[in-house]
Amino acid sequence: MLMLLNGNKRTMKKSEIYMKKIQIVAVILMSMLFFTACDLHDTLDQDVIVGNMAPQVYWEIGSSTVTAGSNVPFTAQYYTTSEATVDHLEVWYNLWEQESKTVNCPWTTSLVFNFTATTTVEKRISQKISEYPHIEANWSNDLHAYTFSATFPTSNTLASIAWIKPTSFDSTKMVSYFGADFMQHFKDSLYSRMQAVDFQKMYQGLNLVTNFKIYLDSTYNDNTGKYDYHFPSDANGNMPVPEAIRIIYQSIPFADLILNTSNANYEVEFSRSYSIDANLKAIDTKAVVGTAIKTTITLN
Repeated sequence: MLMLLNGNKRTMKKSEIYMKKIQIVAVILMSMLFFTACDLHDTLDQDVIVGNMAPQVYWEIGSSTVTAGSNVPFTAQYYTTSEATVDHLEVWYNLWEQESKTVNCPWTTSLVFNFTATTTVEKRISQKISEYPHIEANWSNDLHAYTFSATFPTSNTLASIAWIKPTSFDSTKMVSYFGADFMQHFKDSLYSRMQAVDFQKMYQGLNLVTNFKIYLDSTYNDNTGKYDYHFPSDANGNMPVPEAIRIIYQSIPFADLILNTSNANYEVEFSRSYSIDANLKAIDTKAVVGTAIKTTITLN
């Protein structure tokens, strides 16, 4: 029995040694396959080092708000680690237009009737505005970069416009800012929504009717304990605007519909302004472009 046990022990040791040899061989083979695959398919260097290094550019604008038509001052720093040298620099910018429009009728009491619109539109995509030569003498040992100061232009046609509650009405501006059909559309839409109390306030305020009550009827309101005034009902129970009231309304100029008699202002507002997104680019002799951080500038 003892010899059998010892024999079993010897057999187990040989088996273990055999299995370990197989495992070692397997690990070596897998390692060879892994490194071979990496050598064949690892494209990290190819993905990271692509093409030429672009010039590094930094700039600062003198002010984020400038007068349209004036030159915008800036300072810049740039350098390159590429074998190619910087050839020149360029300023590019696009153009944004912002408009705000409001028209209000101050005569209505049964409702608030106004028109409001705000839009922001890119009027011009980015394009080159100015170009600056690279000058070797501009190198700064302290900054380890080239540095220079310059300006780029803006157009005086981009000046902001503001027509806010004028004391005199200008139909030419109204058409220019709101469109040829706006005034009639506003007037028609207002008429379709006005109630008797609105017509009464408007006609009496504009001194168009001396005694407006001749066009009205009234109904007692149990909830308020007062009479509600309205136009007389027809055979179908509707309360149409009397023909005489309609004719008077057609004769009212658009300007009177937006006239605030309490302060003699016309309830119309229009504003238009422009802004640009400007950027500085450095282009080297191999046509590789480096760009600074975009800067938004408001024109006034």
